[in-house]
Amino acid sequence: MKKLIGQVLRLIQLLERASAVPPLLVRWGVGLMFLGGALHKATHLSEFVAYFQQLRIPAPQLQAPFVVCVEFLGGLGLMLGIGTRLAAALLSGTMVVALATAAVPDHKIHANWRGLLDFLYLPEWLLLCLLGWLLIVGAGRFSVDFVIRQKLEADTLTSERS
Repeated sequence: MKKLIGQVLRLIQLLERASAVPPLLVRWGVGLMFLGGALHKATHLSEFVAYFQQLRIPAPQLQAPFVVCVEFLGGLGLMLGIGTRLAAALLSGTMVVALATAAVPDHKIHANWRGLLDFLYLPEWLLLCLLGWLLIVGAGRFSVDFVIRQKLEADTLTSERS
């Protein structure tokens, strides 16, 4: 029994050492999705503006390019791990709008049990959950954010001691 417990503890230690990998993978995956989406929208901007008009989003000529910029810079920020929490917050805003204006109406989701299950399967909802997770946990050790924070903490400790 002690041998089994020892093996389980070693496995847990191994998993804990790999804890920086999930934020990295999520940042790359979600960041690439937004970056690729932004590039597609930018190369078809007139169609994207028309889509915003169809959704009755106010000032689509301003909002569509703004969303492209947020998705491009936010996606790039997530991939590099720089400004991760800010990028996640801004991209979450685009997902909330996408859910309210397009995803829920397009899928004809209603406020009932079946509607809740349909809602939970929406890619926009899943992206919002991942972005919320990144907003809370941050970019992880393999990021520019981590390096900057380490430097700021070291500088702060040095100045407090002086």
